[in-house]
Amino acid sequence: MLTVQQAVFTVESFIGKVQQQKQLIHQLVQENEHLRQENKQLRKENEQLKYCVQELEARTKKNSSNSHLPPSSDRFHTHSSRQPSGNKPGGQEGHQGTTLHQVEHPHHRIVHRVHTCQGCGASLREVKPFKVDVRQVFDLPPVTIEVTQHEREVKSCPHCRCVQQAEFPPHVTNHVQYGPRLTALAVYLHHIQLIPYKRLSDTIEA
Repeated sequence: MLTVQQAVFTVESFIGKVQQQKQLIHQLVQENEHLRQENKQLRKENEQLKYCVQELEARTKKNSSNSHLPPSSDRFHTHSSRQPSGNKPGGQEGHQGTTLHQVEHPHHRIVHRVHTCQGCGASLREVKPFKVDVRQVFDLPPVTIEVTQHEREVKSCPHCRCVQQAEFPPHVTNHVQYGPRLTALAVYLHHIQLIPYKRLSDTIEA
């Protein structure tokens, strides 16, 4: 026969287990709701991507003969009704050409110094130049992939023991993934520029 102390201990143990089960159930409900929201967001993004693909495919089929696009935008040149002018290719005589102009404040400045005299071998490190020639190169900056790490906090309430967690942004759906800008660029290069998937994959992974 159980003593009062043993009975109390048994009841407290049972209550503790019930509370643990309730906490676990609450946590599972939260995780299920989170997964449901993620699934809903993924379905929405999938529909958006399908629509974008359809739009891009429709654009590739348009040309000057079946839309308002000018002939210069045709991917595959159609027969032109323009008569040859008889002029030589390239710029014509009297044509005013254009070129790049140097800017006053370049983004980078590299000084190529003279250290030694080629005539006698003397050091010129301390000699001030009497003239500096300037040339400027216009170019694109190197294109690199940046990795952004998203971290969400998971906390347990000290009062009711409920587990709470922050929400990731809607587009962050996997542990590792490509971002929306890179995905859009890949879709554009494949559907508009007709670059094969294999070449795109090799380029992105390089």
